[in-house]
Amino acid sequence: ENMSAFQIFTKYVLKNKNAWYVAFVDVFVYMVRFGMLSWLPIYLLKEKNFTKNEMGIAFLFFEWAAIPSTLLAGYISDKLFKGRPMPLAIICMSLIFVCIVGYWQSESVHTVTIFASIVGCLIYVPQFLASVQTMEVVPKFAVGSAVGLRGFMSYILGATLGTSLFGFLVDKYGWHAGFYTLMLGSVLCIVFCLLSHLNLNPKEIKKQS
Repeated sequence: ENMSAFQIFTKYVLKNKNAWYVAFVDVFVYMVRFGMLSWLPIYLLKEKNFTKNEMGIAFLFFEWAAIPSTLLAGYISDKLFKGRPMPLAIICMSLIFVCIVGYWQSESVHTVTIFASIVGCLIYVPQFLASVQTMEVVPKFAVGSAVGLRGFMSYILGATLGTSLFGFLVDKYGWHAGFYTLMLGSVLCIVFCLLSHLNLNPKEIKKQS
């Protein structure tokens, strides 16, 4: 009650390493997501010589596959991991890493569609779980500030890495560099998920609240 919004933001968010870990989870999820959405349709048309219809089908599944996964994510996190969201996020990003490699190396429209669907199914899960984790890493009166930091970092840094950086690297070094960038983003997301999971102390957060 005696702290201003800025003081709360500074003490419980800016100086809280766990809030930054969650923010960077979201940054790299956005990097992979925007990289896939923005550039890989062009990759299918230019490099794989897919028709526009084939490319459209692959990305139709990419978007729609997210619906069942986000509905199940919370349930699985609660039942299998006792309410800890980061283990499921790590599993999803690991599978996404494998699917990016498969997407890159595949020549068949059916195989590419399958990999795109799996990525679409999984990519929103870490994003959703990062939102859940945000509520765990700061006191309840600082959640809004932590969400603000995460959202700012995601859209400013994550989206830029997935669109502008990806495009620059592809233009300069070819498509291989773009895919290596997405794979690196997946690995870094896993690293920050792990850091967030290992450093979370719910008792300490509850005491601050």
